[in-house]
Amino acid sequence: MLSSVLLKGKKVLVVDDDPNVLQTVGMMLRTAGMEGRYQTNAREALEAIPEWRPDLILLDYMMPGMDGVAMYNTITGDARYEPFRHIPVVMLTAKTDNEEEQEQLLKSGLSAYLLKPFGFKELINIISNVLTLQAVRLENLRLQQSLQAMKNHLQSIFNGIQDSISVQDTRYVIQSYNQSAARRFLQSDQARYQTENAVSGLLCHRVFFEEPDPCPFCPAALALSENRSHFTEIRHKDRHYQISIFPVENPHGANDAFIEIIKDITEKKNLEERLVESSKLASIGTLATGVAHEINNPLCIILGFTQSLMKEIPAGTPQHEEMAIIEQETQRCAKIVQDLLNYAKPAPLKKQAAVLPEIIQNSLTLLRHLLSKRRVEVHETYPDAMPPVLVDANKLQQVFINILLNAIESMNGNPRIDIHVQCTAASRIRIDVSDNGCGIPDALLDNVFDPFFTTKSGSGTGLGLSISQMIIKEHQGEIRIASRLQQGTTVTIELPLTINS
Repeated sequence: MLSSVLLKGKKVLVVDDDPNVLQTVGMMLRTAGMEGRYQTNAREALEAIPEWRPDLILLDYMMPGMDGVAMYNTITGDARYEPFRHIPVVMLTAKTDNEEEQEQLLKSGLSAYLLKPFGFKELINIISNVLTLQAVRLENLRLQQSLQAMKNHLQSIFNGIQDSISVQDTRYVIQSYNQSAARRFLQSDQARYQTENAVSGLLCHRVFFEEPDPCPFCPAALALSENRSHFTEIRHKDRHYQISIFPVENPHGANDAFIEIIKDITEKKNLEERLVESSKLASIGTLATGVAHEINNPLCIILGFTQSLMKEIPAGTPQHEEMAIIEQETQRCAKIVQDLLNYAKPAPLKKQAAVLPEIIQNSLTLLRHLLSKRRVEVHETYPDAMPPVLVDANKLQQVFINILLNAIESMNGNPRIDIHVQCTAASRIRIDVSDNGCGIPDALLDNVFDPFFTTKSGSGTGLGLSISQMIIKEHQGEIRIASRLQQGTTVTIELPLTINS
C-alpha cells in the first residue's frame, strides 16, 4: 500500500523498440496508478522529455539506431537537457549486454538496471526504490543549498564587519577570518581579496603583527586561563588598535579556541588627543593672558633698573657680573612669556611663494656663530629641482631654528647635522634633520611635543617643539621624531607642495 501511495500519479517515460514490452510495462504502470508514455525510438523519446517532463525514464539498453547508452549520454551531456538531468533513469538490460559499460554508466549517475525478463513486483519495487532515493537526494540537495545560502549570508555579514575578526586555536593558529582581517594585515593580493585559505592555518602573531613569537601584549593567554573575555589597547605601525579576546568552549567545557577582534581606534585616539590639546590650549591661553599682564610690567622694571645699574658699576667687578646674571635671567623670563603667548595665541599664517632650501639655509645662517663655536659639521642634500611652495617663511624658519638648536645642544664630540630634503609621492616634501647627539629615551618620545616638557637641564622652556608642531600642522603637514640613546635623533617634517588657504 505504501508503494502505491508513493507511486500514484507518477509519470514514467518508457523507451523500447519492442511494442510487446511497451504494452506489458504499460499495463504494470497503470496497475500501480502511474501514468506512462511509450516510445519505440530514442530520438522521439528525447523530444518528449522537455514536453512531458517525466518523473522517471525506463530505457532499453539495446535499440536500433540510437541505443539506450547513446540516449542516456545525450541527456547527461547535451546542454539542451541540462534542466532534466535530475530525472532518474533505469536501464532495461539482458545478461548478455556489456557489463563493463553498464558499470561505467552507474558510476556516471545512472540510477539502476532492471534485468529482462522482469515481473510486476520487480518493476514496481525498483521504480519505488529509485524514486525514493531520488526524493532523498533532492531533499539533501535542497538542504545543502539552504545551508550554503545561509553560510553565504552569514559569511557576507562576517565580511561586512569592518573590525578584523579571526577564530584561532590555543596555539594562535588561525582557523577562520573575515575580509577585514585579510585586508588590514596582509600585503599580498591573494590575501587582500581573501581567496580560499589565504590566512587559515597561519599564526596570528606572524601574520598580523610580524612577530616570531606570541605578542607580549596579547590578552589571549589570560582570557583562556581565566575563561573570560579580556581587552587591551596597543600601538602598532603608527596605528592604535583595541584587541578583544573571547574564549570558545568545546562540548566538553574546555577552551580549545578563541575569537579575536581587532578594532582600529586610531581616529578615536586622534580625536581624544585633539580634544586634550584644545583643552590645554584653552587653559594655556587664559594663563598666558594673565601672565603677560602681571609679569611683563615687573620684568620691564627689573630689566630697566638692572641695565641702569650696570652702566654705573665698573665692568669686570663681581657686582657687574651679578647684574649681568640678573639681566640674562630677566630676558629669559621675558622670552618664556613671549613663547607662551605665541603658543596660546599663534599669529595667522602669512603665506607667500618660497623655496624651501632657502628657508633652511637662512636658518643655518642665523645660527652660524653657534655652529662655528661648537664646531658642528652640517651636510645638506637637496633635490636638483625644487618647486616653490606657498608657506609662511618666517614661521617655518622658527621651526628649523628650534630643531637645529635642539640638535646642537644634544651633541658633544664630533658633532654632525645632516639635512636631507626630497620630493616624495603624493605631491609632498620631506625634510629629515638628523644629529649624532645623546638621543631621547623611548619612554620620553611620546612627550616631546607636550608644552613645557623638556629634556634640557635648566635652559629649555619646553615650548619650542610644541610651537613647531603647531606651525607644521597649520601648514597641513606632519612632524615626527625618531631617536636612539647615544646614537642620535632624526626629526622628519612632511609638507604638501600645495597648501590650501
